[in-house]
Amino acid sequence: MKNKEYDFDTEVKNYLIQKGYARRRQLIEDLMKAHKNERGYSLKSINRKLDNLINQGIIISLKHSDFGKLGIEDVDKRASYLTLKNISKIKDHMDKILERLASEEPMKQKMALKEIALYEQVYVLTPEQLDLVVKQFDKGIDKGIIDDDLANTLLLLLNTYILKKGIEPTNKTKTIDLLVKLLDKYPAPVSRQVNLRTHIIYLLGHYGHKAVIERFIKDARTLQDFSLIENVYNTEYTANLIEENREELYKLQEELAIEGKENASQFVSNIRSDVLISLGLRKNPFTKKEDDSW
Repeated sequence: MKNKEYDFDTEVKNYLIQKGYARRRQLIEDLMKAHKNERGYSLKSINRKLDNLINQGIIISLKHSDFGKLGIEDVDKRASYLTLKNISKIKDHMDKILERLASEEPMKQKMALKEIALYEQVYVLTPEQLDLVVKQFDKGIDKGIIDDDLANTLLLLLNTYILKKGIEPTNKTKTIDLLVKLLDKYPAPVSRQVNLRTHIIYLLGHYGHKAVIERFIKDARTLQDFSLIENVYNTEYTANLIEENREELYKLQEELAIEGKENASQFVSNIRSDVLISLGLRKNPFTKKEDDSW
């Protein structure tokens, strides 16, 4: 019995670590779905166990007046949200750390981003806090004070939040503008930070921005070694964009072949083929066929 209680407590804590906060109703629905037909995961049992965690001071139930502090947008004053008890104190620390991003000293900015990363398993930035991150780095690019290491650390943070956690800045326009500026700053793969430019393309692909296609075309025309980017454009983040621009990319493929650039033309062809397979629009020719013989 103790093990089951421990497992439940750990699961709830990990859930809240990942989310930062959660509406109680949604948490209960997710737990019931994950443990369908299991004993101890009925609506009554889950509510009892959550109340025990609250009584023990492990988690707290947020009041509507607290929603704004954590970036919760919910007009329902009856809504009940849960979070870990230590989140509010960590948030105060993070607010101070985010102020350091306004510095024009790259080292202070790097250390601030690393501090945010240090707490990423116990504290989740709100969309409004992500807005502040984007705003400060947008200024930094305009002033020319963003170096490779700083840009790489920033992109790791945005990649984690937007693509992995599903938490986005509220100002998507400003976020996209920042990413486009970063892609202009890093038009070619960066040897020392191999994933730097890749993260930019993934994020712009997530937003469906045409800069991804423009960069893909330039890469096909200018790069000599396509092995550096063979797994950049055929991903879940960019697949739809590649397929939606089929006419433009077919013409590119054709032009490259006519110009005698067979490797480049084949690279474009391979990416388009991989994308169709990943979208379920084409069978993988290398998949072993099932044996129909008896």
